[in-house]
Amino acid sequence: MRFVGDTLQLARRFKLSAYDACYFELALREGMTLATLDNDLRSAMLQTGVALT
Repeated sequence: MRFVGDTLQLARRFKLSAYDACYFELALREGMTLATLDNDLRSAMLQTGVALT
């Protein structure tokens, strides 16, 4: 369950909740886009190249 460790690293690095970090990790892993109004999550997405909708 490598994704658990990756999720925790993302949560710490970008100061995200575990909930947001789970969606973020999935989008990174699967090359998916995300839609959000959360400023911290949007910032993390922009820094890593995850597409916003």
